[in-house]
Amino acid sequence: MERLTPAEEKVMLRLWKLEKATVKEIVDLYPNPKPAYNTVSTIVRILERKKFIKHKPMGRGYIYLPKIGREQYRDYLADYILKFYFDGSRNEIVSFYNSNVSLSEIL
Repeated sequence: MERLTPAEEKVMLRLWKLEKATVKEIVDLYPNPKPAYNTVSTIVRILERKKFIKHKPMGRGYIYLPKIGREQYRDYLADYILKFYFDGSRNEIVSFYNSNVSLSEIL
């Protein structure tokens, strides 16, 4: 698995929320000003190439579904941050968050 760009993450968050969607339905979840349909369509194709989503024919278009779950990606990101920003030390990450935010705010 690889990290997603911020734009790709925004599309995935909307698709995870909808569970399955057309590009138009994904665009509709954005606040105004909404991104262009073609922009979201391009990101969807990139996510499909990266194997994060799949499509099924629906009428004259496609419906898109996540292949990677939100929790699976979240776990990947947490491991990535732990490994590359905290040298794999769980104590260091807990200490970092404990010194910046109280644990009750995290939980």
